[in-house]
Amino acid sequence: MTKPKKRKIPSKSESQKKKSELQANIPKNGNNTDKPDDITSRNRSTYIYLVCITFVSFLFLFTALYCNVSSKSINLDVFKTKNTTSEEEKNVPLFEQIQKMETIHRRANLSLDEFQAVYDGKWPVLITDVMQRWPAINWTTEFFLNSYGEDRITMKAVRGSLNKGESFALPLKLYLSHINEGTPDTWTYLEDEIFLEQRPKLKEDIITPVYLQEDYFQMFPPEIRPWNAMLLWGTRFSRSSLHIDPYNWTGTNAVFMGLKKWKLFEPGQDQYLYVYPDRKSEFPLNCNKYNSPIDTFNPDYKKYPLFKKARAIEFDQHPGEMLIIPTGWFHQAYNDDVTMAVSSQVMNSGNYEIVIEEILKVNKKLKRRLPDNFQDLGPVEKVSTLMRLMPKDILKRGREVNDKAVHEINKIT
Repeated sequence: MTKPKKRKIPSKSESQKKKSELQANIPKNGNNTDKPDDITSRNRSTYIYLVCITFVSFLFLFTALYCNVSSKSINLDVFKTKNTTSEEEKNVPLFEQIQKMETIHRRANLSLDEFQAVYDGKWPVLITDVMQRWPAINWTTEFFLNSYGEDRITMKAVRGSLNKGESFALPLKLYLSHINEGTPDTWTYLEDEIFLEQRPKLKEDIITPVYLQEDYFQMFPPEIRPWNAMLLWGTRFSRSSLHIDPYNWTGTNAVFMGLKKWKLFEPGQDQYLYVYPDRKSEFPLNCNKYNSPIDTFNPDYKKYPLFKKARAIEFDQHPGEMLIIPTGWFHQAYNDDVTMAVSSQVMNSGNYEIVIEEILKVNKKLKRRLPDNFQDLGPVEKVSTLMRLMPKDILKRGREVNDKAVHEINKIT
């Protein structure tokens, strides 16, 4: 039987020799990269590094997917800024996104916060899900004929070019008896600012959406408050002029039947639009009138050559859609079918300073009455101060203009 070999125990001299050899292999900085403990530490660092890289990659991928916004949804996170030091810095992400839109947006389930941040006073938008709740969505030609056929309306008739229109007042049933007779050169357009105002029960069929509930025009005295529900009903080929709305307000247009084509021009293109100089609206509270002679749906480039440089947003508006047009945008509407709509307007926290500026441009007497601290006041205080200081002769003129409009409907045949 073979005896087990005894493990050789190194002598003290041999142990000291190996220890000396090991110490000779240690770098001068004291770090032996081959020591077991150091190897374990290095593996642990590599593992942590790989975990961090994986996490960062996942986070980047998730962020990219989250920010991939469709044309029908705007990510409000791009408007949230931290530690900003100026209003310009806060607004940079907003205006960068607005400038990339380049088209109309059709929106449903649009919150008030998003409307104010993205569209109000900045970019036009079609709201597709508010009119369905209005009783007015059930308006028909038969309903108006049966209920208001004998009532008189104001309309214009055009033969030839757009600037050759004539105004008339006649019974609604007579107007509607020719509603299907429009041609490219001959058409009619009902444009009545007081028909709905004089029929409050009918006007109640239009429910004010949340986007339009802030309206400082409601603080105006009745004598000078703009009419807020203009009935529009045109034959095919009928159209508006190219214009900015009075007071440079935020305008709306809700279509109930037909098809309306639009061309909207972003601010900053007045030099291409040949705007008439020094025209007034003749509203109860007078203001400048910004109209162009150009028919954008049949432009005369020989007469208006610079118009070729103008750039418009073009789109169709269908029944059940409400358009909101920001302040400062020239626009023209074209009815490509028999079309009924209602337009309105608001003065809100997004445009009140521009509206006040337009009022004061014409009403110099009112401007001289403003207190020294007027520019320091908030929106509501500014409007209430303006109305409180309104000269009595302006209010008197407002009553006269309103009375004349009603009288003309009953007089013109």
